[in-house]
Formats: sequence, structure tokens, C-alpha cells
Amino acid sequence: MAGTHGNRSSGSLSIGARVRWQEREWEVVAWQGPQVTLVPQGSGEAPQAVSYRWLVGGEDFAVLGPGRAPAAGGGVLRGWSGQEGREEEAALWQARMVEIDTGVAPGRSEHGQGFEPGTTLAQRCAAMSARLAADGIRCSAHTLADKRRTWKAAGENPAVLLPRPRDKRPGGFTDPRCLAAMQEVVARRARASDVTIDLVREEVEDVLRARYAAELDDPAALLPSRSTFYLRMQESGLADILARPTRARAALASTPPLPHGGREIVLRPGQVTQADTTPLRILARGDDGRPISTEMTVLIDVASHSVCALMVTPNCPRDTGSGQMGQATRAIDLALMLAQAFAPWPVMPGWDPLSAAAASSLPFGALRAADERFTKATAARPVVRPELIVYDQGSPYVSEHFTAVCDRLRIARRPARKKTPSDKPLAEHFFTTLAHRFSQHVEHGWQGRSHKKRGRGIERMPLYTIAELQQMAQEWVALEYQQTPEAGLRDPFRPGIVLSPNGMYAVQVARSGYRPMPLSPAQNRFFLLPRWVTPGKNGFMINHRTYQPVTPDAGHYREILLRGASKLPGRTDKWECRFNPYRPERVWLHDHTADTWVTCDFRLRHLLTDPWTADMWAEHAEQHQAADGSEQDEEAIALALAQRDRRRRSRRPPPGRSGAEPPFQGLELETEQPAEDPYAGLEEFDLSTLRPYPAQPISPLAPAPPPALPSGTGGAEPSASGQTPHPLAALFPDDGEGSPPDASAAGAPAAADEVVEAELLDDFDPDGGDGDEGEGDVWEM
Repeated sequence: MAGTHGNRSSGSLSIGARVRWQEREWEVVAWQGPQVTLVPQGSGEAPQAVSYRWLVGGEDFAVLGPGRAPAAGGGVLRGWSGQEGREEEAALWQARMVEIDTGVAPGRSEHGQGFEPGTTLAQRCAAMSARLAADGIRCSAHTLADKRRTWKAAGENPAVLLPRPRDKRPGGFTDPRCLAAMQEVVARRARASDVTIDLVREEVEDVLRARYAAELDDPAALLPSRSTFYLRMQESGLADILARPTRARAALASTPPLPHGGREIVLRPGQVTQADTTPLRILARGDDGRPISTEMTVLIDVASHSVCALMVTPNCPRDTGSGQMGQATRAIDLALMLAQAFAPWPVMPGWDPLSAAAASSLPFGALRAADERFTKATAARPVVRPELIVYDQGSPYVSEHFTAVCDRLRIARRPARKKTPSDKPLAEHFFTTLAHRFSQHVEHGWQGRSHKKRGRGIERMPLYTIAELQQMAQEWVALEYQQTPEAGLRDPFRPGIVLSPNGMYAVQVARSGYRPMPLSPAQNRFFLLPRWVTPGKNGFMINHRTYQPVTPDAGHYREILLRGASKLPGRTDKWECRFNPYRPERVWLHDHTADTWVTCDFRLRHLLTDPWTADMWAEHAEQHQAADGSEQDEEAIALALAQRDRRRRSRRPPPGRSGAEPPFQGLELETEQPAEDPYAGLEEFDLSTLRPYPAQPISPLAPAPPPALPSGTGGAEPSASGQTPHPLAALFPDDGEGSPPDASAAGAPAAADEVVEAELLDDFDPDGGDGDEGEGDVWEM
């Protein structure tokens, strides 16, 4: 067998060894996997890479001498952080490992003391440890054995023999609780005048004593010495923060914690979304028929660049002269926008047929099989459930209501840095795309990108309403934006094909799947604004409006009254109520004990037949107060609001403009239970089989019905006068002047009217008490 003679020792083959192969001497300079690089001795030929099995299987292969320690160049140590520049140390450790492994040091032909051929590996490690101890290096035999084992596992790479530099411990040996208190004090002083480090140290000591006095006997022991405290302030950068101007310190303190912005690895739709609000630069027709500014809020998916939802709202400051309330995007608008993301958009009448999902690149068949809400009347916009929302730090986004809605829907939130649009670049870029591809094509109301480029007579144009702009923007998104290819959307398996947002969504949803999340009307009510009310016999108040339960929920409301307090933590006797400020005529009282709702209507709803909002009510309430009225006089305010609607319908429209439109009422949310069809499931009825049924009396005291028509009356006999009587003449008594009135017939109508009147006026008392206790009850109007 080849390679079996005694001088052949393939097991001791290592880098730097001299071998004989193909009748020549070679030096092993590299060994990578199954390839061994050889350099011929005594000639300037180029190195050759041969297979290890081919090398040791040669007939004349033999190891002439142990390898020497190779010069560990930068290529050997490349990829090992902190090891560059330590080639000499690596070569020294390589030589030691070779001597422990083979018994012969590189470049020598004789064995050293303790490394004779008969010694074991443990003895050679002990001998090397004694030699290192003589040179002043402490390294035990067990450590050397571990180093050799690691060195062999790494393919005899000398880089693993070097001790790795230890990362410097942040804060040194200072207690982490003290470091946290230092950052807290500096952040608290961000908007105040500058202070010295000595004062910061005193405040840190006060914080430690107040926070850890119950745990530690001496909380001041957590505080380092004065010199160490100065050093920690310099190392952590807190001293530099104190030296900055007040504006810079305030801006730094308002920066949210990392991570924010930057490029993220997003693999599925809805994993990361971005939300932002900006002026739309399109004038619309307001509630009074006058031009009004608008703004748009958008929610964009990062993975597919799809528009999850958008909301167009009026943007007007408060008019101090007329008392008109100001209006802008609020928390309820953001909640209604989130509700859009959980449901498909319908194709509205008048839209282009190509805006339907069935005519787009969306996997309509698969989506329809997974979600029954997808129909042929669904717009070409995917349903994306957001998992994380990156938002700016505007007041609506940090409101308590928006936070509660996100928590209920299990949506995480991450604030962007102030004045840093790069943290939400997709939302910012969408607004630029909107201005170029949608806004400038709006026929009336486009104001241009600046005052210098604004057209003349914008205010005198027949403008669109905000509801019309909302529908136009949704149609543009479904028809153009979602179906236009973008250079930044590529399929990883087909990088040469540019995809549209709908195409990218189709690729991603095929990999990550789709799970519908339809929200019921009861769940949609949690999107509405909350109010904590105290139910009473006369109802409850919201913004000085009285709400009373509808007739089907009167019994449930009575149970809540009998139960008394809600016993919720921090609410005592108050109950949760949800209402929509854009449609305040109906509210819902939440019964947390049974997780059910009680529907309640405004007491004076019958007076307000036209659409109205809570803003309109507040405006008329202020006007009523200015006229020495009371904001609690809901009847006077309701009548004034109703008269306004009548005047608006009867007055002539302004010249050159369209008439006033119904007020802006946001987006309609399905909060009502769908009415059941009483005729569902019935078979088709044959009208030819229908027979008349005798009328029933309306009271037990009404006269009995007349006898049935006897048989044979169809051929009536002629009377004495020679005239043939009517076939139904037997059913009617003689009502002539000479005929005496029937006593029973004369007294029955009066008795019947009394019973009917008594039934109509009899009020149902839910408390089961006397009639006088029902006065002013909740069921009276």
C-alpha cells in the first residue's frame, strides 16, 4: 500500500514542514480544507496546490522534518477583530503548539528536554508550562492542552492562540443604579440652566437616598468618589451634554431611545408601518360653503410600500370673530384610519373598473378563499394588519385614546425623532408622490407647491367637499399608486423585474400567508372616543347632552341602574361609554360585567333631522352662552342647530360657488348590528292562494263581528220595490232615520275608545312602583 513505510509520517504534517514528493523537496506553506499548498525548495517556481490524499498517497511521500512556525501575516489574522499587528506573537505561539504536538520545535531537528519521542502529550504540556514559567509567563499545562485542542479544531490557525482583548466594561466598577441616576438627573436638567458636575453629584446622591433607602442601610455607598464620578461623567458623555447650549440639550433629551429610523429587515406585510400627517395643499368646501384647507394622514407598509389607510380632514384655525371652532386631525381621526387597515376598501360608484382587486395583480382568488369580505366590488388595495407603527411626536399620536386603541389591537408603537423626516422616509416620499401624481390633477382647489406658483382665483372655484376628496384619493391609490411599478420593489428570486406595491404584496403574502381579522360592530365601538358617565333614571350626560336607552335595551339599562356602581379601579360609580363626535346622535354604554353594550340615543334626536356633529353643537353652545344663555339648556341649543340647517337649505347659495354641503362627518364605521331579514329562508309564496282574513277587534269590549254570509246569497231575490238587493246587504242593519239605534252597537264605540286611550296612555313602570313614581322616568320623552 502506498505510503506505509516507516519514514512516512503523515500525521505530523503541518504548515512549514519539509516533505519529499515526486522526487523533489517541498515546503508546506498553506493548508486549507483538502488542499495543501507546496513550494519547491531551491527554485523560484510558483507554489502548487495539491490534494491532501494525492499528496500522502504518493509512493515517495515522506516528511523530512517538522514544520517551522509560519510568519502569521495579515491574511492569517484577517477577520479576527483586534488581532491585526500581532503577527510575531502569533508566530511564537504557533511554534510552541507545533513543539507540543510533534515534540520538535520548528527549524530544529533535535528534541528538547521533556519532549523526547517517548513522552506523552500531557508531559509535553507540563514541560512547556515549566519553560514558560522560567520566562515569566504563567500558563498551566491544562491551559496549554486547551489551547492545542482549539488550535487543532481551527485547522492550526495561529489566530486562535492569541488572547482576545477584553471589552472595556462600561462604567467600570460603578454600580449600574448610580449610572442610571446620573443619566436621569442630566436628562431632567436638559431644559434648565447649566449646572456644574458637583451639583449633579449632589442630586444623584439625593436620588439614590430616596430610591434605595428601604433596601440599603447607606445608599450613598453606591456613589463613587468625587474623582471617579468626574471620570464616569466624561466617559459616558454626560459632561459634554452639560456643556452644550440649552436648545441642543433639549433636542437631545427629546430624542427617543434607539432604534429609530435606518434600514430594517422587513420580511412580511405589516411588520413595520409608518404614519405621518401633512397639509394637502388642496382647498375644499367647508360646512358653510366657504373654502377650507385640508390635511392628510397616511399609513404605509414598509415591506410592500402599500397604502394601508389614508384620512383627509379639514384644517382650519379658530375664528375669534365668528366663534367658529378650529379643527385639525385628532385622535378619533387616527382611530378611524386604523379601522380602514383591517377591512377591504369597496369600489364606489363611478370608479374606474380597473380599480377593482379582481383586475389587479393581487392574488384575488386566494384572498377571496381566505377572507369572505373580498368580493368583485373590492378595491385594488391589500388588507395589511400593522404590527409596528413608526409615528412622529404630534399630539394626536401620543394621545391616550390612540395609545389605548393600539394596545387593544396589539400594535406596537415607536416614535420618530423630532425634525428628522428620515425616520419615516416612505411616508414623506408618499406626500411628494401625492403632490406630483394626484394633487396637481385635481381640477379645482390645487394651491400649488408655493405661493409664487399658486393660480389666481382659487377661492372662487367650485370646490370639492372633503368627502369627495377622500373618495378621489382612495380611487387614485387603488387605480394608480398600488399598480405602478417602483424601482425599489424587487422580488429576491427575480431581481430583474420591477414590481408594483400590489405585486410586491402578492410575492410576500405567498410566503408569509394571510390571516383575516374582521372586526365586529361591538369591537369597532372601541375605536370611538371614551367617556365615563354616571347612569341615572333620566339618562346620563355627555357634553351637556342627555342620552337615554332605546326601547329594546331598556331592560338592560335598568339592570345597570339596579347594579349601582361599576366597581372599576379608579372609576368608582362611573361606567364606560363610547361615542363618535362626527355622529353624536347615538352612543353605546359598555357593561363590562357581561361585555355587552346598551344603545342610547340623544333625548332630542327627533328635533335634529339633518346631519350634525359635536363641533357644530359646541359652536352653537358658545353662541348661546354669548347671548346670556346656559350651555346646559340643550333644548335651546338643539332648536338653534335645527334652525341653522333649515336656513342653510332655504337660503340662496353664494354666487359662483356651490351651495353648502352636509358637515364633515369623518369615515363611517360599522358600529350597528346588521338587521335580520325576517323573510330570510322562506320559500316563494303563491299570491293566488291568499284569502282575506276577517278583521279583529281592537279591544275586548268591541262588538262581535257580524255573522258570516249565508250560502245562497249570491243569487239575491228581488225586494218588494222590485229592485235586486246588494249581495252583502244582509251584513248591514237598517240605518234609516226611523229605525231605532241598537243599544249594544251604540255603546260599544265609546267603550272601545276608552280602552284604546287607556292602553296608549298607560306608561310602563320599570321599577314596579306606583304611577307617581314614574314621573320624569327615563322612558318618558
